[in-house]
Amino acid sequence: MLPISAHGTTFPGRRDVNQDDVLHCYPGPNAFFFAVADGMGGVAGGQIASKTALSTAEQFLTERFDYEVDVADLKDILAEMYERAQASIRDVTEEDPSLEGMGTTLTCVLGFQDHFVVGNLGDSRVYYLNGELIEQITEDHSYLQEFKNKAGNENLDPQFVAQYGHIINKTLDGSGDEPDFFPKENPAYRLDGHDGFLLCSDGLIVDKLKEQEQLFKSYMLGTPDLQTAAESLVSLAYYSGSTDNISVVLAEAGSLQRELGRVRTYPFPPKQQEHA
Repeated sequence: MLPISAHGTTFPGRRDVNQDDVLHCYPGPNAFFFAVADGMGGVAGGQIASKTALSTAEQFLTERFDYEVDVADLKDILAEMYERAQASIRDVTEEDPSLEGMGTTLTCVLGFQDHFVVGNLGDSRVYYLNGELIEQITEDHSYLQEFKNKAGNENLDPQFVAQYGHIINKTLDGSGDEPDFFPKENPAYRLDGHDGFLLCSDGLIVDKLKEQEQLFKSYMLGTPDLQTAAESLVSLAYYSGSTDNISVVLAEAGSLQRELGRVRTYPFPPKQQEHA
């Protein structure tokens, strides 16, 4: 199997409390898992929801990979993982009714033996870098995405985006909301050398009107390592006006084919008085 390395960074940004959480782990031989969770439902609820979801996911996957696994099983494993995470949120809210209504996004990549699948519930995202091409694999579960799907490629009014861009219509909140899995038609994607992943909460997407794939690609390939890329992207999002918690997980199979010096890097954590 190709060597897989990852780095995750999360930052409260202009919020008093960070309700995001990130995870990158290796639940079994020849397996990897990367995830971003963006909590909601009040300060305490959001924090608890994101941490509960990721701790449940890590525990389940570690136990599951103690048994025989095939590439064809990956989507089923993810489906059970999401079910366990939904149940864990229900358990917490039943024990503490004051947390009723809390929830979280959960967007992730599960890989095994040079193949991977993607899961998504909410509006956090997965981008996949393959050679010179980078694309968003997931589709946001949001009011804004629904409107864009109906309106086609028409430009959306920035005020409309500001008003409705935060509303999501599926979440991991103990309910029956079901995730999407990718690829939709095949059992799994094939992982090649020099491939990369970027997972992020919506705090990294400063302007939802514009495609940011090329910006993400330039930092993944134009910086010396994943940590520099991740921290620079988080700081850049902050300096560019992000008002939310900001989280990113970057990963690479083997090593990315970098061209250094193509981008401006930023110190982390960002300083409030500085601007991009």
